[in-house]
Amino acid sequence: MPLQDWIHRLEEGGGARIVKRMAAVLAFAVVAAAYNWLAPQGFLTQEAMESGQLARNLAQGKGYTTDSIKPLDLYLLDKASPGAARHALENGVPELAQPPVYPAVLAGLMRVARFDFTARDYWFYQPELWIGVFNQILFFVAALLLFSIGRRLFDVRVAWLAAVIFAGTELYWRFCLSGLSTILLAVIFLAMIRAMIESERNVWWAAAAGALAGVGTMTRYSFGWALVPAMIFCAVSAKKTWGRAMVLSFLAFAIVCAPWLARNRALTGSTFGSSVYALVDGTPPFPGDQLERALNPEPGFKQMRLSFIKMKMFTNLGRIVGAELPTMGGNWLCAFFLAGLLIQFRSPLLGRLRWFLVGTLVVWAMAEAFGRTGMSEDSPTLNSENLLVLAAPLLFVYGAGFFYTLTDQLNLLTGDLRAAAVVLFTVVMCLPLALTLFAPPEIPVNSPYSAKWLQTTARMMNEKDKELMMSDIPWGIAWYGERRCLLLTREAGEEFYKANAIKPVQALYLTQRTTDRPLLTEITGATNSWGRFYWDCWAHGEVPSGFPLRKAPLNYLPAQMLLSDHDRWSNRKENAPAQ
Repeated sequence: MPLQDWIHRLEEGGGARIVKRMAAVLAFAVVAAAYNWLAPQGFLTQEAMESGQLARNLAQGKGYTTDSIKPLDLYLLDKASPGAARHALENGVPELAQPPVYPAVLAGLMRVARFDFTARDYWFYQPELWIGVFNQILFFVAALLLFSIGRRLFDVRVAWLAAVIFAGTELYWRFCLSGLSTILLAVIFLAMIRAMIESERNVWWAAAAGALAGVGTMTRYSFGWALVPAMIFCAVSAKKTWGRAMVLSFLAFAIVCAPWLARNRALTGSTFGSSVYALVDGTPPFPGDQLERALNPEPGFKQMRLSFIKMKMFTNLGRIVGAELPTMGGNWLCAFFLAGLLIQFRSPLLGRLRWFLVGTLVVWAMAEAFGRTGMSEDSPTLNSENLLVLAAPLLFVYGAGFFYTLTDQLNLLTGDLRAAAVVLFTVVMCLPLALTLFAPPEIPVNSPYSAKWLQTTARMMNEKDKELMMSDIPWGIAWYGERRCLLLTREAGEEFYKANAIKPVQALYLTQRTTDRPLLTEITGATNSWGRFYWDCWAHGEVPSGFPLRKAPLNYLPAQMLLSDHDRWSNRKENAPAQ
């Protein structure tokens, strides 16, 4: 090949495309390396630690069992089959809240990468880094899918702009390191969109979209509400074969979900396990985290009123519309989508997909409003109940299309000025990520999630004897310490002794979640609360009379408290470090 032809090919032909793609991969890798080095590390949410410990149990051949045990789960097991709670505590408690796809994916990663689960530092845990890197790979896959969708709907310019801004949005990088299933769900959602787009050519793509909706539902139950607008979109696209498209998409969805839903019903009598009770979580009978801590929630169920659920829905919907919807993608580009709703597209596909997106936002906002729990209060942005963030990448495509529509209509802009405007626009959209990289890293303040500390504490328990600990952060004990732990019952009186009767609790571990509470309202002013129990122990220097756990190491106080049935720390080679 002549040199001149080779140069032309490198600058304008297939070689230019290869260079651009290699540059994109390299740029993404550099940003990932910088973000991993400079951004705060570690899981800070209950859900991330729950997923991690479930994945490890799967990887170790223990089945889909959890070491982070909720009193509500014991209630549901016993309700479906009397005596099942005691048997589960001895032989493995099945997970009843979280669907299996994300933990199963992480379990495969753990088997391939051979994680080191020994905590060697207080705030760094190697498995969390590997899970973050894996999510960043998924993030890159999501960017590729978004590029494909943008090119199919508009052109290559819009595809590049949407994909670059998506990859430069700091919120999604935070989700990568959070340990949540959000990035995997973004990949599933974008793949479902890609299948839906092709459904107008072949009705079997509607079945693929339904199957992907099923996989998304088995990753996060609330994702399944997207099936309704997806079926309508496939039916409209299929035109004469609309009935077949709807049936195929629903059947594919049902085939994916049915076995797991049947398993839930057999264990608990509820199709969606304990997650269905999110509807009443946060209502007056079950404020805060009282529902999942309830060993017997029947009195609360008897107090339940339809007005409580309506009040919860309207309160949460107000927050979503007023605060979450305008910033759902963590990027100003979403505002261009809202402006683009007024544009009449020539392509019928663009119009159909736009209204699918609007419908998805509506059903997901309603699902969030009804299903919001205390986990959203603990972490308002980074939580698995944040569904709207999944739809934002598609908003980026429409926003990028609207931006190019505006620049193309400005006849005063020459080619160079248009290119400069695109570069400036991209820089502004990605500015939050750049500022995060240059900002000093955040150091956790008064956080109970210290990897080495929790591992040292948890491993005082004898795993062979199947000893049981109770704590206000059982997910932390399960994830870092690899020990079974029961969530605190609602109060330190009757419900504790009922749980203790099912299986003896041999250690009690209270952290800042309990000790760092308002003194008057939640500690000294609350009868039988665990905060009051801690205050009485600390103030009087001894546990209340009759309480079965009476031994305590002093180096946990005052921030935390550990009680045990016997001295587990004096003769250990590695004593718990001083706080």
